[in-house]
Amino acid sequence: MGKTATSSVPTVLMIEDHDDTACLVRFILERNGYAVRHAPDGKNAKRLTESSEPPDLVLLDISLPSLSGFEVLRAIRSTPTWEQIPVVMLTANGRPESMAEATTLGATEYLKKPFTPEHLLRTVASFMSRPTTQPAPEVAPSHINSVPD
Repeated sequence: MGKTATSSVPTVLMIEDHDDTACLVRFILERNGYAVRHAPDGKNAKRLTESSEPPDLVLLDISLPSLSGFEVLRAIRSTPTWEQIPVVMLTANGRPESMAEATTLGATEYLKKPFTPEHLLRTVASFMSRPTTQPAPEVAPSHINSVPD
């Protein structure tokens, strides 16, 4: 999937338009041995599904500029090389109808903001092998455990 023949580092594509959330997620994941690619909006994310190798996991916000997370999820599920990639919705949108739509479109998991670093790491690790370069998860200091959307 997102691993090259010379690399065993799992890759996460984070599709997130809020810089503070994107920086926090990148910090947590890279600190724990994951490679992180970032798309700041739906248009760039859709372009990646059409032109790049799939990652091992996608973290996808719902509220994005240019294309919604739902539209990006449709694109992911309709691209043969990406259709089986786990997609975790990482969003402040906890409305039951949004959760139902994400599930219908093929979301694998729904992680609501604010989240703790531990919960994010457990969720990501549940969909792929943890890197062997890190003996145990490291988390951000507790004062940055949650990020408002």
